[in-house]
Amino acid sequence: MFQPLTLMLGLRYAGARGRRSFASFVSGFSTIGILLGVAALILVSAVMNGFEQQLKDRMLGVIPHALVTNDQRRLAEPEQYRELFAPDSVVTAATPFISAEAMVQGPGHLTGVELYGLDPANNQDKLLQGLDPRTREYFEYLPYGLVMGAGVARSLGVVPGDQVRVTVTEGSRFTPLGRVPSQRLFTLVGTFSTGNDVDRQLVLARLDDAARLLRYAPGQASGLRLWLTDPFELSQLPALPAGLKYETWQQSRGELFQAVAMEKRLMSLMLALIVLVAAFNILSAMVMVVTDKEAEIAMLQTLGLSRNRVMAVFMIQGGFSGVLGSLLGFALGLLLSLNLDGVLNLLGINFYSAAGGSQLPVLLLPGQLITVLFSTLLLCVLASLYPAWRASRVHPAEALRYE
Repeated sequence: MFQPLTLMLGLRYAGARGRRSFASFVSGFSTIGILLGVAALILVSAVMNGFEQQLKDRMLGVIPHALVTNDQRRLAEPEQYRELFAPDSVVTAATPFISAEAMVQGPGHLTGVELYGLDPANNQDKLLQGLDPRTREYFEYLPYGLVMGAGVARSLGVVPGDQVRVTVTEGSRFTPLGRVPSQRLFTLVGTFSTGNDVDRQLVLARLDDAARLLRYAPGQASGLRLWLTDPFELSQLPALPAGLKYETWQQSRGELFQAVAMEKRLMSLMLALIVLVAAFNILSAMVMVVTDKEAEIAMLQTLGLSRNRVMAVFMIQGGFSGVLGSLLGFALGLLLSLNLDGVLNLLGINFYSAAGGSQLPVLLLPGQLITVLFSTLLLCVLASLYPAWRASRVHPAEALRYE
């Protein structure tokens, strides 16, 4: 079967065996190193992407992406500002809200929470969408009904049907006995669970009930809650009239997402160093091969093999190890990512499921996979460049002087 001479020689050197195969032994381990590095990079990146997406869905799915309010956090007729957000903009919903810091008292405990007054008829609110139909019905029609985060309800030791006292200082009034905070008995109609710290901080009341508790004027609210098609498109929000401002999720929760992104980048960098070390091993193995094969290179040159073709031979040799390791590592990484829970269960080390999670979140991003594969291939080609150039510079007369 016909093979180009450079390809035949390159593959032969890549698979060299015999008493002088130490360089091939080092090259083989380099291939394994690239394989494991690429597989680990794909696997860890997929899991980190999954956790980041899960965090985004759980947290950004239940908190407003942006608020339109003023310095006093009181807007008269906030509905009038809905016109600022056209139906074809990044904003999918804009609803009025009331928020205040409050104290909630149960039978024997007291805790601080963030009270949110919401329109129960709003179908865009993810928190309301997650309520069971019975709780949603009670919340919509029962005066002074309250929905708590599961963490708040646990800390107070209350269950649906219990009454709790909600106290706020914002609606306080002066009396002959001094300043008296506004308070009211609410009936707990249900709880919600999002799997994050919102469960330990938030309680929901109807918009009208919260307005009466805080003594808001008719039609007055704290502002508008905005939901975006993509929470990361905050820069595309339209400009606001003077006196109004945006309060975005990046201001309240941005540090958490920045920490996750930083951890993701550091993990990827650490795993990329494994691939880099394996690429340097390919370089050192090829330098040893070139040193060992100087006489053969000289003879090939005397037989008419040009310097460019000599360089191509050793580029093929180094590229073979890199391409083989990259492709096998890519396939192994994909296979492990798609069957991660099964593999961990088989090995008995699936701590995530043992801790109550259903399965490890895995998200494979095509762009990221392509970047990993082609970056590794490019790195292996660059690692082969210097040894191949050095092989092409062998002088036949000097190499064969003592042969």
